[in-house]
Amino acid sequence: QAFEIDAPPSVLQPGEARDVVVSFKPRALRAYSATVPFEINGSYRIALRLRGEGCELRAELATPTMQQVRFGTLQVGEEVTRTVTLVNRSRRALEVDMREAADLLSAFSVNVNLSKQQAPGVPVAVLRAREAVEVSLTFRPTRRVFPFSEELFALLSSRPRALLMVHGSCHAMDVRLETEAVPFGPVVLNSRATRRLQLENNGDVGTRFEWDPAQFAPHFAIAPLSGHIGPAEEVTFEVAFAPTHLSRDLFARPQLRVEGARSLPLSLTGMCVEAEAEQKVITFACRVREAATQSVHIKNSALSVWRIQPVIQHDAWEGPETLEIKPGETGEYKMTYKPVLMTQAGSPDQGKAFFPLPDGTGLLYHLEGTADAPAPEGTVTATVPAKTKHAIVLKLNNWLPTTQRFDVTVTRDSEDETVTLKGHDFVDVPGMQEYGYTLTFLSHKETTCNAQVTFTNPKSGEYIKYAVQARATAPQVASHIDLSAAVRQLVTHTLDLDNPLSLPVSLELKCDLPEVTVPPALHLGAGAAATVPIAWRPLVKGERSATLTVSAPELGATTHSLRLRASDAADMRTLQFRAGLGAAQTQTFRFSNFLRGNGTAPIVYKASVRSGPDFEVEVKDVQAPPADGTQGTDVSVDVKFEPSRVGEVRDTLTISHPEGGEYVCDLVGTGSLPGRAGPIVIRSGQTVQVPFKNVLASNAEFVFTCSPATMFTVAKAKETVPPKKGINIGVAFKPTPDIARDPKDKNPPPPGSDSVRGQLTVVANAPESATGSDTPLRWVFYLRGDQ
Repeated sequence: QAFEIDAPPSVLQPGEARDVVVSFKPRALRAYSATVPFEINGSYRIALRLRGEGCELRAELATPTMQQVRFGTLQVGEEVTRTVTLVNRSRRALEVDMREAADLLSAFSVNVNLSKQQAPGVPVAVLRAREAVEVSLTFRPTRRVFPFSEELFALLSSRPRALLMVHGSCHAMDVRLETEAVPFGPVVLNSRATRRLQLENNGDVGTRFEWDPAQFAPHFAIAPLSGHIGPAEEVTFEVAFAPTHLSRDLFARPQLRVEGARSLPLSLTGMCVEAEAEQKVITFACRVREAATQSVHIKNSALSVWRIQPVIQHDAWEGPETLEIKPGETGEYKMTYKPVLMTQAGSPDQGKAFFPLPDGTGLLYHLEGTADAPAPEGTVTATVPAKTKHAIVLKLNNWLPTTQRFDVTVTRDSEDETVTLKGHDFVDVPGMQEYGYTLTFLSHKETTCNAQVTFTNPKSGEYIKYAVQARATAPQVASHIDLSAAVRQLVTHTLDLDNPLSLPVSLELKCDLPEVTVPPALHLGAGAAATVPIAWRPLVKGERSATLTVSAPELGATTHSLRLRASDAADMRTLQFRAGLGAAQTQTFRFSNFLRGNGTAPIVYKASVRSGPDFEVEVKDVQAPPADGTQGTDVSVDVKFEPSRVGEVRDTLTISHPEGGEYVCDLVGTGSLPGRAGPIVIRSGQTVQVPFKNVLASNAEFVFTCSPATMFTVAKAKETVPPKKGINIGVAFKPTPDIARDPKDKNPPPPGSDSVRGQLTVVANAPESATGSDTPLRWVFYLRGDQ
């Protein structure tokens, strides 16, 4: 089972050569040997002997403490190198390839080098048996690196092996304001307008900050004035504009002092006008992150065109920057309410909309908005084959200009251990950007999984919700298995099976081709793996296909495609016969029936010889017991040889069944000259019928003579007999008074005996082409006459 040979039947022209690929894949730590026969022109074979030994792939670190490489927390520009030793404890050389691991760790600013690598910057080396190599890991961060723990893999002779874990991080400071300019626009005298300003720390190091309140006075103010911002945190400032006198140009240029970094500048602008608020409150209502629109109508009573620049004092409302109204007309200004936070019951969003009119007056409207819970984003569906991982991407849009972190909750309608639907526990989405969150779906059987996926900002309570419907259809073919064997030769293949669940399962194995044998059932414990043999003994030459199904209620059905190729049988046999003309010899041909059939009814094979007439099977319909398993049952057929000529004759015995295949045996018979028979006892005065058969393949004339002719006589002197037909020769005995003794008789009757010895001679008048002999054929029957 460790050797695989790629040697399909082929024809080689004179002088041509062709390579035969022999693959050695040991499955156990032991020596292997095998003999591969190469059949040349069907007449002779060349045996190729294969030997190999499976040795353990054993490469490990010099000490267990090297399995954890910790760089600690570095600052930008620092460098730390760690070195571990990899030892090849195998009996053969190993190729160590860490290029894939080096590419993975380079994303974390970690370089990988080998002390014996083949080229600079290429971590590939060949280790002889018992040889060691030093693996150098250098952490040289040039930017912020989040804490990481990555497993370092190496390809050892093309087989992946986990060697160690690499841990490290790099801290850096990155503090910035959301914007450097906050324009307030016109604000009514003695009123107050506020804007929110965000301070973000995208680094890993916390720091303190402080504003100088004197830089805001007298018209502006900010809170909080100082504080501490931690890594990946945000601080929201509330900037207030409360002008104390009328002015078209009020401004301030404060700076935020950040400990350990440069100061951050901020520009504040505004104007102070007089206005009276309208008594009517404009109300808005919609779902959060959706929009509601209301209109304000303003009449231009002047004789010139009004170009108004409205000021809306709340981030939840927006409108056009300018409103142009022709003389005597009424203009419509549409304000849109776009809340990004849900409002609490009894606490709506409150804002103001101020319209500074060119005549020096202004209109002030109070705005009130209610933001309800968001609607689901929609339903995402996916249909994939069972036992196949699929990535379901959910699009997240961050409606804020700053990064938001969402906690992810997956709630399934029903729990099923055979179905996996999961993703990361949280996700960070940059400000005003879209992010694709990946949800992994895997089902081991056909089913439908319905779930709700909720992304919640733990600070604000805002959330995004998706409905997911994932359906697993019939799985794809798990593997394609090729099996090749000569007819009636057993070939096996080992199939690896595993149980990915945390509970035991019972697997049922079925193949739609009876010739393929597999264990009917297999029990696997939780997380266990096993191998099962697939055995095939082809009975008929040709190519076929079959399907092996492995199923369990918990795991569903898995199919494996079998591609089967059967070549000519290699078990050609020969039976040798020898008999004289007129005699016969019977031998038994034995074969194995591998056909199982249905129940206990026998399998009927057809037996025949190709040409005849010298060979004959005793039974034309050969009954064979059904096979049990892969070993088969023994069956025998009697073959009779009755030569029709002198010399060698050949024929072919064929035993066949449409499904059980064909068994062929060469029959070689040698016919010799007729032998002698007798003695045949004849009483005085009586006639005896001597049976005789024409064993030739054609009509022949036979001449009958007796000696001594004075006492033994035949009824006919000659007769023509059809082929393979028998006749009776009448021979009479009539003694004379004085019995003469044959002087040539080497065994004369004892003195005083009343017996007379004689012989019947049958001579065939047939050409040599019919008899195979260059002399006439003679059959001699000894006679004994009793007084």
